[in-house]
Amino acid sequence: MLTSRQIGLLSQIKKEAIRLDWNVAFGGKSAGNNHLSRVNKIAKHLFDNEGGDEFCVLAGAWSHDVSLAFGSDYDSKFVEEHTREFLDRFNDLSKNEIATILQCATGHENGKGNLPLEAKIVHDADVVDKSGMLGVIRHIWKMTNMLEKRILVGQADLAILVAHLESRKLNLFTETAKKLVSKLGASKDVFVQDNNFSLEMLTLISKLSMEGKTSDYIAEWLILKYDHKSLNGLCNQLSCNYLDS
Repeated sequence: MLTSRQIGLLSQIKKEAIRLDWNVAFGGKSAGNNHLSRVNKIAKHLFDNEGGDEFCVLAGAWSHDVSLAFGSDYDSKFVEEHTREFLDRFNDLSKNEIATILQCATGHENGKGNLPLEAKIVHDADVVDKSGMLGVIRHIWKMTNMLEKRILVGQADLAILVAHLESRKLNLFTETAKKLVSKLGASKDVFVQDNNFSLEMLTLISKLSMEGKTSDYIAEWLILKYDHKSLNGLCNQLSCNYLDS
């Protein structure tokens, strides 16, 4: 059970992490997205099933994308430097808590290194939120606004997208996350199998991403505008209702 100190710290960390994610990362283009909130819900679900230190899991889930506000979340040294600066703002954190939360941040993208259970859970929670059709939308958004910095088009860009999603799925640690990703992955498979639709959506989603529409907005817009089997589970992904089942 969380202590009053931990509850207070989580409230502070959440507030500042969301501020950075919405107002600073990607020049404010991602303002209003609910990725951090969803990752926390997923991380709590994984904690309930896998164990670990609840406070470090949740603090790590709120903090895992802090380095995006400074330009990248891929290089582990870069991530550690900027996440440590972020955590140093919170005087009540212990050295052991900071060390574990840092591992949650540095390991969340590539899942490499000798990670504690808490970091494995945050890594897996991030992968779960980047699975299924929501994962397709989220990575097109990231490719457009950070990795490629252009509108995506054609088979080559689609292949890069699919390869990334598949590689992340292969690096899951927890059995709970593996089951969730297996269930969510069906919608991504339907998307990929319909090549004409996937190529059309690749460029459409990329254009909306470049215009500054968030991945959440794009997902909700697609649900209203298109009738395609790959979109059937998007509502449940946005709300995390699939965790209840």
